[in-house]
Amino acid sequence: MFNEIASKIEKYMAKDSDFAIAQVIDRIAPSSGKVGDKAIILDTGELIGWIGGGCVRGIIIKEALEVIKSKKFKKVRISPEGGTTENQNFKEYIMSCQSKGTVEILIEPVIVQPKLIIAGKSNIARNLVKLAIAADFKVVVVADEIDSEMFPYASKIVNKLDFSQIDINKQTHIIITTQGNRDKETVKKALETEAIYVGFVASKNKSVDIRNYLKEEGISINRIKDLRSPVGFDINAKLASEVAISILAEVINNYRTDINYNPAANKKQNKSCCDTK
Repeated sequence: MFNEIASKIEKYMAKDSDFAIAQVIDRIAPSSGKVGDKAIILDTGELIGWIGGGCVRGIIIKEALEVIKSKKFKKVRISPEGGTTENQNFKEYIMSCQSKGTVEILIEPVIVQPKLIIAGKSNIARNLVKLAIAADFKVVVVADEIDSEMFPYASKIVNKLDFSQIDINKQTHIIITTQGNRDKETVKKALETEAIYVGFVASKNKSVDIRNYLKEEGISINRIKDLRSPVGFDINAKLASEVAISILAEVINNYRTDINYNPAANKKQNKSCCDTK
């Protein structure tokens, strides 16, 4: 069972989707779940493995989905007497099965390595790749006429400006630093994906121009509002390495807080300094 669960964990981590691991850590017989029994719960509610029968299964799936959402562990105790003790990391339930056993189950979130797609091969892009990898992002570089020697540390290289070869979901972040090479087309394609975050390195004037283009191309107003441009926190950056730091800081902030970008609230923080076209 352990090898099977370990194999499943590896499989679902590769899918760039968060999930939870539940393990029985204590038990008072009779109960079908025994200490050491383990299962993984996907964000779809599917449970793979064994932590107990139907009286336990539904409770654990419910709590596991909350753990995935909150990204915080929780211990669940299911017993005949139930209880009223509850906090963000602990909850008690009444055992509804006739066996009247007791189990305690620890549920932990598994947060996959965040994915950052960098479109372009500028100096900003090269610096951003190095920084993002140091920050434990899974980095994919997309640009015309590039190879692994240009970006030796990237997880994947796509040698054309095309997102169709990449698995993109609602946890994916995209930074476009094409700097004049098919900018509009690339931004449009990025916004047509499910990526939670799309940033475009550009001046304020160019940012206005790109938004007008996107509107004319039929991109929804709400999706256009998702575009971060100018992108990056305002740290008075001048060098490409400094701009990369400002961009990654904003990406990390977005990833960690898991909230929608608010242009009004961040007006003073956003600034791009290297694309003045």
